[in-house]
Amino acid sequence: MTARCVVLPRGINVGGHNRVPMAELRPKLAEAGYADPVTILQSGNIIVTAEIAPDQPNADSVAAAVRQLLADEFDVHVPCAARTAAEIEAILDRNPLGHIADDGSRYLVNFLSEEPSPDAIRELADADHSPEVLHIEGTEAYVWAPDGIKALRLSYSHLERHLDVTATARNWNTLERIAAKL
Repeated sequence: MTARCVVLPRGINVGGHNRVPMAELRPKLAEAGYADPVTILQSGNIIVTAEIAPDQPNADSVAAAVRQLLADEFDVHVPCAARTAAEIEAILDRNPLGHIADDGSRYLVNFLSEEPSPDAIRELADADHSPEVLHIEGTEAYVWAPDGIKALRLSYSHLERHLDVTATARNWNTLERIAAKL
């Protein structure tokens, strides 16, 4: 099955680290067999058309392959998350904190490597993170940070430690830009 996929590497071209020129990345993706590669912003948001195994309807294999490509071609070793276009659209449609999140730059979606255990979710959800608000649904953790990202306590690293998963985050504005290119 062919699907449009969004790949979200963590920490590309941030603060001078993990430099990956997007103009060089796109042809490398095409050489690797991905059709219609697009990059959005300089932070490595990638959209490709890829083959997805029918028995694995998610984009995990695409994330793993792009992670390896970044390591092999650019000597950049970072976690990657991936979702199909349908999954990204469902995330935007779901919008569980939309009733309070009124600034897309302060509203984050953390993409988790796997669904956390119910006990870990419950323990994190029961803790007081105010004024931040957390909602975990499947492999996404939504965070509303009314005081801004610089003051964020519910960071991806905090979520990783408490949920025992790998995570990378994108703000709502970026997700809408990505969806517009699907």
